[in-house]
Amino acid sequence: MSITQSTFGQLSSGEEVSIFTLTNANGLRAEITNYGGIVVGLHVPDRNGALADIVLGKDSLQDYLDGHPCFGTINGRVAGRIGGASFSIDGVEYILAKTDEPNCLHGGEEGFDKMLWDASIVKDGETEKLQLSLVDPDGHNNFPGTVNCTVTYALLDDNSLEITYNATTDKDTPLNLTNHSYFNLAGHDSGNVLDHEVQIFADSIAAVDDDATLLGRKDPLENNYTDLNVTVRLADLKSLDRGNADIHYNHPAGRTTEPKQVAAVYEPKSGRYMEAFTNEPGVQFYASLYLGDNGIVTGKGGCTYPATSGLCLETQDYADSINYPEMGGAILKAGEVFKSTTVYKFSTRD
Repeated sequence: MSITQSTFGQLSSGEEVSIFTLTNANGLRAEITNYGGIVVGLHVPDRNGALADIVLGKDSLQDYLDGHPCFGTINGRVAGRIGGASFSIDGVEYILAKTDEPNCLHGGEEGFDKMLWDASIVKDGETEKLQLSLVDPDGHNNFPGTVNCTVTYALLDDNSLEITYNATTDKDTPLNLTNHSYFNLAGHDSGNVLDHEVQIFADSIAAVDDDATLLGRKDPLENNYTDLNVTVRLADLKSLDRGNADIHYNHPAGRTTEPKQVAAVYEPKSGRYMEAFTNEPGVQFYASLYLGDNGIVTGKGGCTYPATSGLCLETQDYADSINYPEMGGAILKAGEVFKSTTVYKFSTRD
């Protein structure tokens, strides 16, 4: 695997932003920027060997700065929703920004997706990897503790995009990290994903109310709606809505030492097949139900992304663990080390 670096643009502060191109031995290619850790492009072959970019995104740094629905970003300090935008630790209450009324979504107004990460190319044996690092200071977005975080991307020769996370803190704090790539295995500009066949290995979902506020309860799976243990074409579900397409699925194994498979997606026209592995206890499935104020976002090459143009498999813990500790472990304690790995593996089927 090789990595090259070029300029992606400049922030208003004058800081330079880079974009890194990762290429593996089979010609797969990923473009990742150190602004927000965004996966800008991911070029994967179909059953005939033709490459297509399979992640939704924007053309330029300025397009990302102008606003987007977390295309390809690293989300933190807490990916997902903290209910009521507040929590308490050791009797101290912390009030967060209501970035998704009435909740705090994806870490606040300046989450990890809107921060510039330090970048370096590191060697792991013969494999080059892109390592991004960030210091999130105590009090930023009103979270306690200074968090030191690294996220490492590698495009491996088995056609996997590997993402590894590492973090420490000097004060107990909520922490839930994920990548928010929107996948369309037919190609980012190919329309909706309703013909995609999806499988998610789970034994329950996280209950939510009409505002998508987590309720601290696991609900059973429902046939032809939330039960995706058997592969289903998205268009064949009785409906596709916030109750099954913006929801956290709990894997029966919970958090594991080594990554286990949590999901698979097949796109029949191209033959592309994607498997998701993680040691996280669950995955947030999001079928891009809401992409913009008018439901449509302009993407790469000037194409338009209407609702359901992509799907996300956000490997993570229960986002509101700080308020419902019995539901998950999205809390990092001082002196502990957070480690997590997610792998998206690509192949084709006839």
